[in-house]
Amino acid sequence: MPSRRTRRAPRTDEGGALLAALMEDAEGGIVVVGADGRVEALNAGAVRLLGPGASRAVGRPAARLLRTAVAGEDPAREGLAAARTERETVLIGPGGVEVPVLLRTVRIGAPRRVLVTFRDLTQPRRMREELRRHERLATLGQLSAGVAHEIRNPLAGIGTSAQVLLRRFEPRDERARFVRLILDEVGRLDRIVTGLLQYARPRPPQLKSGTLAACVERVLEGQREALAAAGVEVEVAVARRVPSLWIDEDLVQQVLLNVTLNAVQAMPGGGRLRYDVRLSRRRRPPRGPGRRASDASRPGAAGPGGWLEFAQVRVSDTGTGIPPGVLDKLFDPFFSTKPQGTGLGLAICQTIMHEHGGSIEVSSREGRGTTVLLNFPVEKRHGERRQRDAGADRPHAAHRG
Repeated sequence: MPSRRTRRAPRTDEGGALLAALMEDAEGGIVVVGADGRVEALNAGAVRLLGPGASRAVGRPAARLLRTAVAGEDPAREGLAAARTERETVLIGPGGVEVPVLLRTVRIGAPRRVLVTFRDLTQPRRMREELRRHERLATLGQLSAGVAHEIRNPLAGIGTSAQVLLRRFEPRDERARFVRLILDEVGRLDRIVTGLLQYARPRPPQLKSGTLAACVERVLEGQREALAAAGVEVEVAVARRVPSLWIDEDLVQQVLLNVTLNAVQAMPGGGRLRYDVRLSRRRRPPRGPGRRASDASRPGAAGPGGWLEFAQVRVSDTGTGIPPGVLDKLFDPFFSTKPQGTGLGLAICQTIMHEHGGSIEVSSREGRGTTVLLNFPVEKRHGERRQRDAGADRPHAAHRG
């Protein structure tokens, strides 16, 4: 049971006493930052969430303690400049621990200070909310599959008839332009139907030993010309000692490709796209909307302090960023800001990541770019599915993540 004693009492006046009481009782993290940008106080919740190294932050620049996954972002400094702020982001603690949080700042007092509060988004309440949301999405997926099958047959008939009709017109015939428009729209509808089926009934991952670095390299090889044409400079950094994982490389590449294309579209004037393949430490995320009960993953061994080790691909761009109202809806099926988008790309990516026992998270600020975190548990997820698919009984490979 962590101590609830604050690391340093803010002030002894009435407002300071109220603030100290709030910090004692709060379950989440609280950090008080002075006008000089240095940490004045933090509560036990902040130390519990960010790791033991946070206890040494008093008197030091808050920018060292409150770092996020978005490069150059400084929540404390922005909190001093604005009356209130609120957003979901990923905090990176002094020891490299990553925590998805709901972060709020409130400017208080004279001289000016800022109260930074953050709540862990992997806690049971959040997990229950996510479970209800996943149940709704599963129902939507089942309905979508039925609708998709009903649409696909007449759609094929329309496409075939339009192709026959097009062959009867001369290329310069004005009527041929309208037929080609029909074919274009049939193609778009077919992509939507395909996406619906993939979201509703994802194929089981075929788990094999592979590396995230190899997946990144294959995606970049396929997009090399497109990236050059868009004026996007690519950087890849692979940390040492990132192990091989049990993954479906095709599905992982599908996720990376979707994230890459989104990043390029967010940089219409060119920019920099960076891939970091590394290890990270964090609490295990709540189980996502996996489509099979038999695919429930088992947590691996926790490290010191209860943290788990994950292999991570961090994809960062210098694009336009994502507004907060849009950021909250990114993984909702059929939500898209693109005129020709189906709104299923990131929803499918989230399902693929959950099927691997991992997670996908997005941190972004308008005008500063976007960072996508793809987290894979460092475990041998050989599992029942792979044994069943291979038709072999391998008791030593039965450990599952």
